[in-house]
Amino acid sequence: MINDVEMLTYILQNAEMGCQGVNSVRRSKPSQGVDLVLCRQLARYGKIYSTAGSMLKGLGAELHRVNPVAKAMTNLAAGRDLKRDPSPSHIAEMMIKGNTMGVNKIAQHLRDYDRTDPNITLLAKKMLDVEQEHIKELRAFL
Repeated sequence: MINDVEMLTYILQNAEMGCQGVNSVRRSKPSQGVDLVLCRQLARYGKIYSTAGSMLKGLGAELHRVNPVAKAMTNLAAGRDLKRDPSPSHIAEMMIKGNTMGVNKIAQHLRDYDRTDPNITLLAKKMLDVEQEHIKELRAFL
């Protein structure tokens, strides 16, 4: 079972990686339509990140951010992929893959969470909904 701090830490890191992925792609100066969607997604991730961070602090827990090496690898992979194909459809495909991994992981974590705090459960479900909404928005560019 996953406790409250572990669940919030996962949500925080998932949102942080979402921000990292979006920012990595936005550096390539995507088309205005894709960039608008990515900006909205970045705002959603930022809100969840902030909420999870505040909840962790409220529990007196330390914030464990994503490993800088993982962030650097995300930047490198995105840069390499976007050099090969910077089209809106390829950007959407890349981001959908990341969101799909997020959906799978948050669903697994929700299943393993002991659900002692309904606010944490609600935030985790919000994270799941956000990932699914992102996939839906990006499908328009495929």
